[in-house]
Amino acid sequence: HQLHLAHSTPRAIMTEVSSSPPAGSATWHLVFVYGTLKRGFTNYNRYLKPAETHAKAICLGKGMTVYSFPMVIRPKSLPPCTFAPCLMDRRGTGDRIEGEVWEVDTDVLKGLDILEGIAKSYYYRAPTDVELEESTGSTSILSCQTYFFPASDMLLAEPLLACYGPEQHSFYDPFPPNPEITALCSKARPHGLETTQTASMEVHCLRLLPGQDVLEELLNFCGRHSISAAIILTCVGSTGQTTLRPAGVPSPKIFQGKFEIVSLTGTLGCSGHHLHMSISDEECRTFGGHVLKGCLVRTTAEIALGVLPQLRFTRPVDERTGYDELCIGRRFLEDRTNAEAGLGDSPKPKRHCPAQK
Repeated sequence: HQLHLAHSTPRAIMTEVSSSPPAGSATWHLVFVYGTLKRGFTNYNRYLKPAETHAKAICLGKGMTVYSFPMVIRPKSLPPCTFAPCLMDRRGTGDRIEGEVWEVDTDVLKGLDILEGIAKSYYYRAPTDVELEESTGSTSILSCQTYFFPASDMLLAEPLLACYGPEQHSFYDPFPPNPEITALCSKARPHGLETTQTASMEVHCLRLLPGQDVLEELLNFCGRHSISAAIILTCVGSTGQTTLRPAGVPSPKIFQGKFEIVSLTGTLGCSGHHLHMSISDEECRTFGGHVLKGCLVRTTAEIALGVLPQLRFTRPVDERTGYDELCIGRRFLEDRTNAEAGLGDSPKPKRHCPAQK
């Protein structure tokens, strides 16, 4: 099929996270997908999308192999005739391969092993390096293992691909969904409820301008800086229209007027948010609730954001409450320098793949 598997080997000590029951046995793995598991394609919709919903898989961004490899579409003469991509371990032949870098838990990894037929020796693993392109524009090199298909002269004679895109995927003829893989990707995992060691914090500061939406701007900021876990340290400013959800009420309440922001508190990251705000009117009456889109800055909003780079906040459904609740998890800490990865002045990757629709 279509993926590289990466077992991360962080060079920094990770913050341990515990849950009830303890989640110390939970392990995360880096995976580079380059075919039918990419967003919008068949096996993403079948397996990785449900895993995302259950906070068992997270897409870190676009990736590209550091070295070139030959990748072809499985020909009709090679049964089973699925027309899936086959990547072969002939380094130096072909192109650098484009795809996506994912972080998955052990259940999802087991499911992907089944999909790739590892136990049946359809594919095998070998280490390689993948360059992750982050939303900030910087790059990281991840030492990964790769699922390779055994090379043959017949396959090497097929047209080579650098990117598996919508055109190639239109010919994909998959097997029916595998219930065992589906169960592994949808299996609920314990919520991480607390850290067992202190986590380091970095601080970002930002000022919002009149008319900007407080929630939208905070989430956009997290996306631009690849922030997976953060807390609101302080906020001072004012709002005009302010949209809050009162306690225990499903419908929002919209306040119109001139308000001072008395407090803004909560947790947030790329995977979601839980923020509360209090505002005060011209008679010093105070109102508060859950922050929704529609809290518009009147003059300014000065915010200090505490970023927790060792942690990842996700919000899967907690069966104990019936709501999407905070799950505290660890995040891989990778060496971010090209020099230590042995790349030197490696050029910026060139993208060959047409945009997916």
